[in-house]
Amino acid sequence: MKLAVRTATGVVILGLFLGALWLGAPFVDAFVALVVSLGLWEYWQLWRGAGLPIDPILLFGLAALWLFRYAYPQLPEAGVILSIAVLGGLALSLRSDPQSQPFRCWTLAVGGAAWLGFCPGFLLLLYHGIASRPRAVEVVLLTVGVSVIGDTLAYLVGSRFGRHPFFPKISPRKTWEGAVAALIAPTVTVGLLLPLALPRVGHPLAFGIGFLAALAAVVGDLVESQLKREVGVKDSGRLLPGHGGVLDRMDSLIFVGAVVYSLLGATHAF
Repeated sequence: MKLAVRTATGVVILGLFLGALWLGAPFVDAFVALVVSLGLWEYWQLWRGAGLPIDPILLFGLAALWLFRYAYPQLPEAGVILSIAVLGGLALSLRSDPQSQPFRCWTLAVGGAAWLGFCPGFLLLLYHGIASRPRAVEVVLLTVGVSVIGDTLAYLVGSRFGRHPFFPKISPRKTWEGAVAALIAPTVTVGLLLPLALPRVGHPLAFGIGFLAALAAVVGDLVESQLKREVGVKDSGRLLPGHGGVLDRMDSLIFVGAVVYSLLGATHAF
């Protein structure tokens, strides 16, 4: 029953994302912004529940700037606003009582904005940076597929064949068997399909990108699990049936776009 609910929720999310890709750039930007906003809200709620009320204006404002700053590099003034926001937030924290841990709250706000704004922004960079829109859609789908395929195989293989704990202090239910499946399946998928979307990318490079992207997905999942352990919760929220919160669903994707974009850019693949 749980697997059925989890699958149904995943299908709905994927359908909405595919619909945004079909409708075009404004809808892709809006979809990513919505997902990131929900993730930020959960992040803010998690730390609020742990007794550290992060400034939501600083958190959401910085994340929004980072999310779109690099997708729209023709807006150089955004960089100035970003610098003012980061330093201004720190300066404003001086008015707070040291007992309320203002510096720690500022750090959590900036770190959360970078994690959930700057890193997902690379997915928009991929989409806007590839001149051919059909190829951009294909690369974005492959990038998202690293997370979806990895998560799915890790869950199925880990629950069925998992015997050896993988980072048990962070996530007791994860296993090495599931982690290996989450690495192999996306690596093979990207290695075989990426050269079809970007002819400049040969299969050896594609397999390397696939492996590093899959590794980034596993690390992203563990990072979010560590956050939940630190604040003492099982799920980041309850918005997505079968998955928990939005952060529980997007965690493995957060670093993947940055890895794929950086490697493709470094090799002049587009």
